[in-house]
Amino acid sequence: MKPANTEQAMIKLFCFPRSGNSREVRIVLAEKGIPYETVDVHADKAVKESPEFKKASPKGTVPAIIDGEVYLSEAFLINQYLDEKYPSPPLLPKEEKVREELRKFVAEIDKKMVLNIGLLVIECLLKPKPEQREDFKAKKRAEVLAGLKELDDRLKDKPYLFGEYSLADVAITPHVAALPILGSGIPAELTHMTAWFERIKARPSFKQSVS
Repeated sequence: MKPANTEQAMIKLFCFPRSGNSREVRIVLAEKGIPYETVDVHADKAVKESPEFKKASPKGTVPAIIDGEVYLSEAFLINQYLDEKYPSPPLLPKEEKVREELRKFVAEIDKKMVLNIGLLVIECLLKPKPEQREDFKAKKRAEVLAGLKELDDRLKDKPYLFGEYSLADVAITPHVAALPILGSGIPAELTHMTAWFERIKARPSFKQSVS
């Protein structure tokens, strides 16, 4: 890990322990060896009402960071910022056209698969068992499976989603990792996706980013 910059305060990361979006940022921080301070918004309710958190995240959502004079929220925006400020190792393609393709890809993944996984988390883990809707869970699992099949097809000729490991891989890693506890997972027949996840789990940032 890189030594802390003594001329600047350490990055402060506001997060929830089980937030997949928060883990996206922790993955990038680990990949780049950036030291940071974690602030669990759930552990201290006063933090959520603090002026610094409200400035970093006007909507009250996590993750959010404070990096010197920079106050920023939303995982992908934070990760783009981190990649620009701390460019080694690079997690975005060099070509602007490909960068834009990656941004669109992540936005689409967020609107579909990540959202569906989030809805499954609410239904399977946050609701009492008697209130859980089995038909809703089945529908969402089917939609997640369709997304996994699309990713599997994309990975058939490359090790990572955009060839080299990038923020696109980061954007789905914690959400795919959560599937087993939601009664789902990567089916064995999706061999490219399965191999991708094995490569992801082998990266030190995968374990280092666990809350």
